[in-house]
Amino acid sequence: MNATTPDPDEYLLGDLPRPKPRRQTTVKRAERATRKQEALRMRVAGVTPDAIAAAMKVHPSTVYAWIRDALAAVPREEAEELRLLELDRLDALMRAVWADAMAGDTKAIDAVLRIMARRASLLNLDAAPTAGLEAVGTLLDRLVGGEG
Repeated sequence: MNATTPDPDEYLLGDLPRPKPRRQTTVKRAERATRKQEALRMRVAGVTPDAIAAAMKVHPSTVYAWIRDALAAVPREEAEELRLLELDRLDALMRAVWADAMAGDTKAIDAVLRIMARRASLLNLDAAPTAGLEAVGTLLDRLVGGEG
């Protein structure tokens, strides 16, 4: 066997190694960075991720990843400004559907719940505090072990 041909005895059931990915050219990296910036600019302007995906001919999950990556590279102050902008938009949406939701309109209730879920996500309200759980676990360990 030469250096480029793998030894078939090393691989089970025909599981050959994947070829190494080629390195992206500088031009492709620049194009991707430009598309990420454009997606972020569109999102800041209020365009939905689905509409951005359609316009850029990519899957919506790609747009979400681009926006996440772009936001990670934004200085903290700018990211906070974007978060506040999103919260203001959520407030406006909530005002628009609140009365209908309170009157029992099930579509409006669903909209309110989605808005609330998005707000909780932006504010990281659903993050479970672990310190209390650790204390309970330690107490249970002591009680079960007879140290209490």
